[in-house]
Amino acid sequence: MGPPVVQLVPRRSVSDSLGSVLALGCAVGLGFGAGLCAGAALLLKWVSSGAATQGQLQPEPQLTSVLAFAWRTLLASATQCSAPKPLDARQATPPKKQEPEPIEGAIAPPPATHYVLRPWADPRVDQAIYVRYDPKPSKKTGAIIIVIPGGNYDESAVFCGEGQPVAQWLAGLGITAVVLQYRCVSEGHYWPAQYEDWADCARAVVGQAASWGCDPHRVGVIGFSAGGHLATYAALKAPTAELAPKLQILVYPSIDTLTPHEDGDIDPWYAEKGYPPQETSGHLLVGRTAPPAFLAGIIGDKYCPAKENTDIYAQALKEHGVPYEYVTSEEDEHGCGLQEWWTAPCAAWLVEQGWASAAPDTETFVVVP
Repeated sequence: MGPPVVQLVPRRSVSDSLGSVLALGCAVGLGFGAGLCAGAALLLKWVSSGAATQGQLQPEPQLTSVLAFAWRTLLASATQCSAPKPLDARQATPPKKQEPEPIEGAIAPPPATHYVLRPWADPRVDQAIYVRYDPKPSKKTGAIIIVIPGGNYDESAVFCGEGQPVAQWLAGLGITAVVLQYRCVSEGHYWPAQYEDWADCARAVVGQAASWGCDPHRVGVIGFSAGGHLATYAALKAPTAELAPKLQILVYPSIDTLTPHEDGDIDPWYAEKGYPPQETSGHLLVGRTAPPAFLAGIIGDKYCPAKENTDIYAQALKEHGVPYEYVTSEEDEHGCGLQEWWTAPCAAWLVEQGWASAAPDTETFVVVP
């Protein structure tokens, strides 16, 4: 037996229902009217013939036939009006899905992989996650960099301009990138919750590096703004040598927790409100074991001015003999994300460190010139 035939029934509107009722009424009236007229004529003929007075109690067969015809007409009209009509074949066929036209020369990157940082935690409270972005196998160097976006510790998102685009840029250099979305002070997760999120992420990354085809001994960190403060603290105060980042990239970072000291567009961090205390300021923690650093500062930054952050951190690194490279911009503003004035020298620096491919895959990312 073949599959049962399903008849699609259209939804009936109020106007359709009223139309059916009116049509049914007309059919009933016409059916009864025709039957009554024909029946009355035959009945009159039957009575006038004297059959009724002569004891012929059964009406003529013609009268019976007319009445039966009227009844059948009534039933047929009622059924036709009340039964829903099947959809037209053109209506029953769903519209064909239109596939987007392929873009000539477009190259899809390897799919990103999402991880919940603490699967046992209630996601309504703990939304910390990390997302891995892999380079093409032909470009892969085996190095890993954890990306920490900014947001004043009040917001954090993988898909902001300091998250996924940065990861795609690193993947184009042959580096496996992991974007960390950490818990925020604005949601009641006070410091050091953010540092704990980095530590748990680093622990997971180092533990899985080999299965990703990467080197667990080459895991670095890049941070922006507040994420730069977290990256700095992670590079200098990692709980174990195994988890300590082997290099640090800081882009318009918050080094001094009390910045900006003057003429800023934002308030400094206050420990009593849940933000990092002053003793977590990066320039106060630098030692000879600090990893190599790449610094990018913005001169006119109203949130993390270079003179109060990257300048003093570069000075501390110099005093302790830690190798670093430092670039600045006088034009860009805080939160500018990927910009050529720092990405180009940073890429060259990563090649010198042996972390990036000498022939970067520029088709997988876009850097604003």
